[in-house]
Amino acid sequence: MAITIILAVVLVGLAIGGYFWFTRPTGLAAMPNPAVVAPGGFRATIGANNTITVGLEVRNTAEAALTLIEARIVAPAGLTSIQLAIIPTGDGNQGFALGGDLPATAPVQLGTTAADRNAIIAARFTIDCAGLLASGAATGEQIFVTVQVGDQQRVEELTPPAVGDLPWLTATAQRACLDPVSTASPEPQLPPLPDPTLTP
Repeated sequence: MAITIILAVVLVGLAIGGYFWFTRPTGLAAMPNPAVVAPGGFRATIGANNTITVGLEVRNTAEAALTLIEARIVAPAGLTSIQLAIIPTGDGNQGFALGGDLPATAPVQLGTTAADRNAIIAARFTIDCAGLLASGAATGEQIFVTVQVGDQQRVEELTPPAVGDLPWLTATAQRACLDPVSTASPEPQLPPLPDPTLTP
């Protein structure tokens, strides 16, 4: 009798374990949402002809690799996007000239280690200073990324970084309007992108 009860308990335990194993979330469903975050670091440079270029670090926080397929930045009134690229971190894209084209965009594989979990979303905008300053309170800035695991894709929204009380694009654009770069000035260089090996 006791053996029968023990056997029954074991079989029930195996059945329950098997149910949870085969019905467990997989792929994107098993990852946090969002799986990619903007930890707060970004670079910005003011260019000639009322342009700004920004580079935002993004990071995979999941415990599995994923692919960053594309990004979209919703800018405030007065800013018009003219270029956007997703680029991996590393020596190959440090210090590229802001006066030329941004590196070609392509999906970036994000791993789980400090060396391969980061990427940079780089974007260039033109500024209508009158429209920017007339828009009043800074609202509407959003960042979206599309991530993929296997054949599953998901759009995630990131929290834009801020400079004091201002969202990052508004703060950078206002600075450009108040301190514009002369068209005769040499083209600035983007500061080196973050070294992922130094990221905790």
